[in-house]
Amino acid sequence: MRRLFFFLLFFLPVFCGAQRPTREELGLVPSAIANCTSVKDQYMSSTCWSFSSTSLLESELMKKGKGKIDLSEMFIARYSLARKIQRHLKLKGGNFFTPGGQFHDAIWVIKNFGMVPEEAYPGKGRGERDHNHAEMDTILRWFTKECVNNRITELNWKQQAWVDSLLDHYLGKPPGEFIYKGRTYTPHSFAEQYLGFRPDDYVEITSYTHHPFYQSFVLEDKYNWTGDNYYNVTMEDFSAITDNALSNGYTVGWDGDATDEGFNFSDGLVYLPGAITGFQSARQKAFEDKSTELDHMMHIIGSVKDKKGNKWYYVKNSWGVYNPLGGFLFMREDYFKIRTVAIIVNKEAIPADTRKKIGL
Repeated sequence: MRRLFFFLLFFLPVFCGAQRPTREELGLVPSAIANCTSVKDQYMSSTCWSFSSTSLLESELMKKGKGKIDLSEMFIARYSLARKIQRHLKLKGGNFFTPGGQFHDAIWVIKNFGMVPEEAYPGKGRGERDHNHAEMDTILRWFTKECVNNRITELNWKQQAWVDSLLDHYLGKPPGEFIYKGRTYTPHSFAEQYLGFRPDDYVEITSYTHHPFYQSFVLEDKYNWTGDNYYNVTMEDFSAITDNALSNGYTVGWDGDATDEGFNFSDGLVYLPGAITGFQSARQKAFEDKSTELDHMMHIIGSVKDKKGNKWYYVKNSWGVYNPLGGFLFMREDYFKIRTVAIIVNKEAIPADTRKKIGL
């Protein structure tokens, strides 16, 4: 969930002397971008999940004719962090305490606290240029560990006030009211009245054989710290949902593994070496032996084919514009099928027959 490993990914091909095809050799040209906001930089923060979630929602707003609206990633991250502390203590340290998260964490914040634009809450409490949460994360990790060691399962008002003041210091105090385009809003009224946002329109979908298809289950992943359910479909439907969404003007949230050696942000190409047969079984094996682990979230905005007819998804990342594609990348279909843990889509983007099979 953190961008620290980006530098290794950037220089790895140089050290290894790896021969990789170029975009020009493959004939890859970025797909037309109908509904997509600009690339941002999460910098030294574990908030890719918040950046990709807001990016997906910004694209949804564009599709609905709302125009480009820059939503605040740190508004979501702040309230989610406070919730993580509370939940970790209630479980007596039994879950994974992390600044990372999932799309459903963003949905929970919007349902309970609303939403604000970036200009109302940039999330840089000390006026810094970039997001750097290293110090804040360390302090919160130490604090929660001490609470667990002292068998504290619920914060008293003084402890809660200390946590709030810490978050205010590093991220800024969230606004109770703000002015946007000449009108005063609260976070709730902005989400409900201006954005017209409906949180329950979105679902998280995966494809694994250790649970029945077309039912939901709690995804066994440490970043699913809330124990939320994901819909389970076949690999064929998993790909079909993604392609159907893109062909109908929707975009898709991506949860997956960005530490594989085939993930190269520096040249904007992501793929697996060699041929794979039996994607469903190969995908399951990768999940079970942990060669595929959820550690990053991004935003799929389109797809193209190379000169040989191979499908590549065009993906928006949150590591800034520091690659030849201005922060985007091409992900070949084989990588998508094996290294994607889950996707997030609007319910309406799912083919009708599949929607019926999973009961939506």
